[in-house]
Amino acid sequence: MNIGRILTTVILTIATLCANAQTTKPQTIIVIDGHFFNEMPVSKSNISKMHMLQTPNGTMALGLELSTELSEEALKHALPKVQIPEADILLQKYNEAKGANSSISLTVAKKATLNVGDKFPAFSAMDIDGKRWNQEDVKGKVMVLNLWYSGCAPCRAEMPELSTWKSEMPDVMYFSATYESAEVARPIIEKQGFNWTHLVENTQFKEFIGSNGYPMIIIVDKAGVVSMIEHGTSPTQRAELKKKIEELRK
Repeated sequence: MNIGRILTTVILTIATLCANAQTTKPQTIIVIDGHFFNEMPVSKSNISKMHMLQTPNGTMALGLELSTELSEEALKHALPKVQIPEADILLQKYNEAKGANSSISLTVAKKATLNVGDKFPAFSAMDIDGKRWNQEDVKGKVMVLNLWYSGCAPCRAEMPELSTWKSEMPDVMYFSATYESAEVARPIIEKQGFNWTHLVENTQFKEFIGSNGYPMIIIVDKAGVVSMIEHGTSPTQRAELKKKIEELRK
C-alpha cells in the first residue's frame, strides 16, 4: 500500500469537497489529537491510522492517529479552532472514529535503494538548460537533492521554502530532479520561484523513491556520504533537514 498516494488522493478529495460546500474559508483540514492543521505536520512514517471525517453539513477532514506524540515544532503550525469550520463537530467525529476503530491502517513498505551511510553513487544528469552535471561538480561540497514531479501538490507547496535555503546557505549544491521534461517542469518552477539547479528527464535518481513516495530529499556530506534521507514533507521534517545542512557546512 503506497501511503503517499493514498494521503495525496484523500487530501485533494477533501479540499475539492470543502470548496464545493462553499464554506467561508475553503481549506484542507487535518485533525490530530485535538489539533487542526492545513498541512501535514509530520512524516508519513509517523502515521498509524487514518479516518475520513464528515459533519452533517458536509465539512470534511482527515483524522490521523500517530505512532508518536506531536512534537513542539509540529504544534507551532497548529491552527486556532476559530479558523476551522465546525471545529467542535469535527473533534467529536474524530474521537468517535478513534473509539470505533473505523480506520484504514497504514503500513509503509520500505524498499530502499539508498540508505544513510551509503556512498552517493556516481551520476550524470542534465539540467533544464542542457548543462550536464556529475559527481565531480559536487566534490568536497554538501549536496542536497530534492525529488519531485508535477502531479505532487506537497512537492510544489514546499518549493518557496526550499528556495530560502539556497539564499541563506549559498555554498551548498542544491539540485531538484524530476523524471519529467523541461517543458513540463519549467512552468511550475517559474511559478513557484524555485531557485535550485533543476535536473530533468532523470530516471537514475527516481529509483531512490522506492515505494515511499514524493517528495524526497537526500543530503550528502562533503565526503560524498549520504547523511540524511526524508520522504514526504512537513514543517518538522523541513526544520530537521535545514538543521542537518547547517551542521554539515561547518
